[in-house]
Amino acid sequence: MSLREDFNKDKSDMARLYLLLIYGFNHMLRFNAKGECNLPVGNVDFNKNVLKALRDYFSFVKQKKIHFYNQDFRDFLQDIESRLDSKNTFIYLDPPYLISGSEYNKDWSESTEKELYQILKKLDSLDITWGLSNLLKHKGRENTFLKDFMQDYQVYEIQSNYISFNDNSIKKDSKEVYVTNAR
Repeated sequence: MSLREDFNKDKSDMARLYLLLIYGFNHMLRFNAKGECNLPVGNVDFNKNVLKALRDYFSFVKQKKIHFYNQDFRDFLQDIESRLDSKNTFIYLDPPYLISGSEYNKDWSESTEKELYQILKKLDSLDITWGLSNLLKHKGRENTFLKDFMQDYQVYEIQSNYISFNDNSIKKDSKEVYVTNAR
């Protein structure tokens, strides 16, 4: 809780944000309307494996030119399009999932989903490599826009064992996928 309070006082501290991600419930982050992190602590203990993962991560980041952004995907892609170097750029997107009922999905719509796919097609035509995680099936629903879009790209099923705050049943009927234009 102290770590979360410290981060909320200085939101530019990415090391604290990363630690909150590690120790947050289900390794997720959640923010309230004021932009404050408000996710409860999860069930991860600090151990040798966590320490090794942290060291490996920070070593990797120091060796690469990695930039993190948090803004509307349309604004982000428009702002950086002219600066992209297609040989050295990889863009990862994890948009709200159209077919799930999560609170952070409430402003995502079918038109936004379609717009995202059009932008990804444009990036592909510019030889910009991208990856996208999304939910194909969930609780009897299917994202038909994603199903149609992903037919032209590499698709990998994500095996997950997420614990839902609202549903801790063993049987999961969700199918999450990673779609990429990487060849």
